[in-house]
Amino acid sequence: MKFGSPIQIAKGIFQIRAIGARVTLLARDGEALLVDTGLKGSSGAIESALDEIDLSLDQIRRVVLTHYHPDHSGGLSELVAGRKMRVAVHRAEADIIAGGEPLPNPMQNKLLAKVTQPVMETLMGDPVPVDDRLDDGDVIPFATEVRVVHLPGHTAGSIALYLPSEKIIIVGDALQYKLAHKLSPPAPNVTQRPYEAMKSLAKLLKLNFDTICFSHYPPLREGAYAALRVLIEQRRYPLPSLGGG
Repeated sequence: MKFGSPIQIAKGIFQIRAIGARVTLLARDGEALLVDTGLKGSSGAIESALDEIDLSLDQIRRVVLTHYHPDHSGGLSELVAGRKMRVAVHRAEADIIAGGEPLPNPMQNKLLAKVTQPVMETLMGDPVPVDDRLDDGDVIPFATEVRVVHLPGHTAGSIALYLPSEKIIIVGDALQYKLAHKLSPPAPNVTQRPYEAMKSLAKLLKLNFDTICFSHYPPLREGAYAALRVLIEQRRYPLPSLGGG
C-alpha cells in the first residue's frame, strides 16, 4: 500500500496509509467521514489520497477516533484546524482528546512509559474539542449506517465501527492480522487490559460481516467472521448467544 494513496475496500470505502497507521475514509454523495488521523503530520498524505478520488479535506464532515493513542489521534488538531469537521470519540476518552485529562501513556511497561512520556506528549498534538461523545450502539449520521461497537480493553474507550450494509467492521487496534495472516488480539505491550480486550471481541460475533479493516495491516476481505470465531474458540473464551445484527 503506497503512502498517501487510497486503496478501495468497497464502493465509497477507502484506506489510506498515513504516518504511523492506516486511516479509513467513507465517501458518499460528496461528503466524507474519516476514521482516525495517523500521527501528527499526516494531513498531507490524507489530502493527497482525497485528491485521487476527487475529494478535499473540506468535504470531511466528521472525524471518528477508534481510540486516543497518538498514532490514531496525533494528526487530529492539524486536520480540523479552520475546518467544519465534527470530532467523535467514545465518551471514556473524550476528555483526553479535549485536553481535560492527562494523556495515559500507551506503554504498559512502567520503565518504558517513563522513558517515552516526553515523546508521547509531543506526538499527541494539541487538544481538540469533542463534538460527539459516543456510546455503544450509537449510529453516526452518514449516508450509510455506521454503528459504534464499544470494545474496551486495548484502551477504555476503544471502539469498532460496523457498516451493516457493506458487511464491514473497522476495528482500529482491537485486532491484529499478522503471523501467517492469522487474527490475534491487540498488542499486549500497549493494551491496558488484555483479558477484557479479548472478551470484548466476542461482541463482534453478533454482527454480520465479511471484511475486517485494521489500522496496521491489510484488510481481511474473505472469511473474516469465521477467522474471528476461530480465534475466540482457540483462546477458550465463551462464545456469545448469536442473534442477528
